[in-house]
Amino acid sequence: MSRPAFRSPPRWRGAWTRSRVRRTALRDGMFAVAPLLPGTASWGLVTGIALVKAGFSTGQALGMVALVFSGTAQLVTIPLIVAGASLPVIMMTVFLTNLRFIVYSATLARDLGRLPLPLRLGLGYLTSDTALAAYRLRRDEDRPVQRVALFAGCCLPVYLVWQIGCLAGIGVAHLLPAGAGLGYLATLAIVAMAAALVRSAASATAAAVAIGVALLGRDWPYSLGMFGAVVAGIAAAMLVEARSRRREAAGR
Repeated sequence: MSRPAFRSPPRWRGAWTRSRVRRTALRDGMFAVAPLLPGTASWGLVTGIALVKAGFSTGQALGMVALVFSGTAQLVTIPLIVAGASLPVIMMTVFLTNLRFIVYSATLARDLGRLPLPLRLGLGYLTSDTALAAYRLRRDEDRPVQRVALFAGCCLPVYLVWQIGCLAGIGVAHLLPAGAGLGYLATLAIVAMAAALVRSAASATAAAVAIGVALLGRDWPYSLGMFGAVVAGIAAAMLVEARSRRREAAGR
């Protein structure tokens, strides 16, 4: 009696399994970033109001919101645009303000470096402080397999809520009296988002060091204090994690 030939599982079954795992990772990313979305909405609301109150027309404000996915860059460039600064000055200011994304890209290189260039560019455009923080926390918890889908799940809700918040701010700005001081709301939104991410000794150390460097560098030119705070905070967290691993290894 001949032995039956081995049959490999159909290709559609493997594709379906991978698709299901990706959908699960995408959903996990959305759940991971969900607690931070109210702060993102507040930040977008303040940015939308600031655009209109600075003298931008509704069309100009909508155009900037559609093209620029960065509240910091928008709020930094608004005074320059109103003052009539040249385009090179505005572009250089935005570049220096967002230098922290160079550090962010280094942290994501291992997870996203193998992707095709168009997909990397798309995810790079969607990368934000909030999404990256939620992704890092979720990734470090259980080392998921579908990291690209997880990262996309963290980025997409932030982008959507940001757009809704900015659009709401543009609409609300027309109803507010002239000279309404609402700039403090942006700071409160950032504090709320950052506080939710302090869950360990490494994150607490990173927050303390970043705050100290940011205060020391608040008068540095070109917003370099912000970049220095990001680098110092990441370095402090890495040192704390390395020391914790050495202690765990010594205790075994």
